[in-house]
Amino acid sequence: MSDLKVTSWNIEHMKRLFETGGSATVQQRRSRRRATVAAQVMALDADVLCVLEGPSSAADMKNFCAHDLAGNWQLIEAADGQYGTRGSQYIWFLVKSALAADASLLPVATFREFAGESWKVHYWGDFEEQTHRHYRAPQTLLLDWRGERLEFIGLHLKSKFVQRGSSDWAAGGQQQQDFIRAAIKARIKLTTEAQNVRNYIDRKFAQLAAPNIFVMGDLNDGPGKEYFERQYLFFDLLSNIQGDVFFARRFLNHALFDAPEELRWSVDFQDFVDPERDPHILLDHILFTQALVEGTKPFEIRSGAGRVEHEIHEQINAPLPLYAHSSDHRPVSVILSGK
Repeated sequence: MSDLKVTSWNIEHMKRLFETGGSATVQQRRSRRRATVAAQVMALDADVLCVLEGPSSAADMKNFCAHDLAGNWQLIEAADGQYGTRGSQYIWFLVKSALAADASLLPVATFREFAGESWKVHYWGDFEEQTHRHYRAPQTLLLDWRGERLEFIGLHLKSKFVQRGSSDWAAGGQQQQDFIRAAIKARIKLTTEAQNVRNYIDRKFAQLAAPNIFVMGDLNDGPGKEYFERQYLFFDLLSNIQGDVFFARRFLNHALFDAPEELRWSVDFQDFVDPERDPHILLDHILFTQALVEGTKPFEIRSGAGRVEHEIHEQINAPLPLYAHSSDHRPVSVILSGK
């Protein structure tokens, strides 16, 4: 295998594909959407696929791999069965079956030992401390490839959804102020989650001179991203993960840095906070360390290697009714080329 294709995809409410019961119509629609998702996974043909919004059951994912994907991909499970995830949306890694013997998941306990399991948060500069932790712990795939260890950190940061947010914003006055306070609090939490991931990456640089690390997933950076950055000085999550340019060796590159601007989006979302904003928003990302581009390894990420999978997504979904569409997110991919 001379190249390695790496893809991150938020498969909207994937758990629904494995539900049972309901009317004949409900079952037929569920089955049709499941077939769409499987067809898109096979068309993407990624060697490493990070699935977001996956079901909570490993058995369901293994069944999907064995039957819907014809055994061409395997689920990489935690050896201790611990994923550190609350709620029903899990992060899973699927790898091509030929690579499975060289793949494993880093124990969540190890990630927490390096980065911290929980941390103190000061809202709006208050002296009073509160504690926060990941709602969905990052999952880290380890893959030995071409004589090197690759690490893939899968992220699905907690949504900044605020109950009745749209109606409270539209109402104005006190209701809008209450929404803003709740939204800022959520952004503070998310920023600290991003910093926790950065702590893990910095710890790896204290162990290795040039670690091969990918960070991928859905950062949930919305709604109102630019509004809160302009008005309240809350900066975007991506910058927190990428690192400080003053420590250039540890700064992360973005897979879509040189992708055409008009194609650099993964969801079509009308932002109720900022309705004039272009609804084509990039929520899904792949970042990677300098070691993967500087030319000293037996592989490299070359110019133009990253893309949003618009063509495959639209070819699969265009002829289908809306209920059978695979996801509201488009996959993001990057190619790691062997030398």
